[in-house]
Amino acid sequence: MPVSQVGNVATCETDFYMKKTICTGLLLLCTHVLFAQHDSQISQYVFNQVLINPAYAGSTNMMEASMLQRTQYMGFKGAPTTWRLAVASPFRLLDADHGAAFTMMSDKIGYFDKMDFNFSYAYWFDLKDQSAKLGVGISLGGTSYKISPPADWAGLNDEAIPTQAESSSVGFDMGLGVYYKHESYFGSLSCLHLNQPKVLKLESGGKALQVDRTFYLSGGYTWQTTEEFEVQPTGLLMVSTFTRPQFGLGVNVYYMQKYNVGLAYRVMDAITVSFGLAIDESFRFGAAYEYPLSKLLGSNGGTFEVFANYAFEIKLPKRKEKRYKSIRFL
Repeated sequence: MPVSQVGNVATCETDFYMKKTICTGLLLLCTHVLFAQHDSQISQYVFNQVLINPAYAGSTNMMEASMLQRTQYMGFKGAPTTWRLAVASPFRLLDADHGAAFTMMSDKIGYFDKMDFNFSYAYWFDLKDQSAKLGVGISLGGTSYKISPPADWAGLNDEAIPTQAESSSVGFDMGLGVYYKHESYFGSLSCLHLNQPKVLKLESGGKALQVDRTFYLSGGYTWQTTEEFEVQPTGLLMVSTFTRPQFGLGVNVYYMQKYNVGLAYRVMDAITVSFGLAIDESFRFGAAYEYPLSKLLGSNGGTFEVFANYAFEIKLPKRKEKRYKSIRFL
């Protein structure tokens, strides 16, 4: 996953070069508003969809808890490291289906630390096709940024570059999403950081980092080839305001719904291989390795990602049967 100019300049091989390029990026971007890095890419998003769409909450009858860790551009000093946590659950209220979730992300790039925390709610609509349903969701929370520059930044004598020992701030954050689920396929559309919160004002000129609005469009189809094997092709388009669009296609092959292997290609960026294992009906874990195809090829050890999911079924109260009176008995 390519990062924005702030992220890119923070992943250099030496401390000197990293510091120099970070400062250059700050100088170029500080003419008006400084845009922050967009959300980090996720290779195994199919197993962690609530992280990119609040409408996914409550899409199953399971309460789910998941953890994902991603180490990007291994071998680079200051390279992005991401942790993501999520808990999601369905519930029934007023004879309607709902979902709720809590998600948290911690992202560290060089001297920059970013943290998002959101509460999500989804309402699920009944459709004529009983094998499908439609969810509409919203997330509300906050996003925080912190910069911890080295002491020798003070010697650069440039008012556009923060020189205090540490700066941090928090901004209000929100997102929207729509999720369509069928027993054989799914479609997802969401927008995170919809309000583009401004955070981390610099000490000079009132300039600020602005979190990039990010759109996600994804879908997948599950094809039952035999009793033992399933094939699931998927696609994801990620579009943000300040960086070029990211588009990827992938396929997962499942055996007995227990083992899975996957292969994915993100245009002009990376090839990903992955595998997963379901210990039982409740616990699944997986790992993925991204081989870079960009100009960073040969300069880093690629990207490694691992996740673990735990889920258990929740018995929701049955819906009330709708009874209609006959006009003959009125």
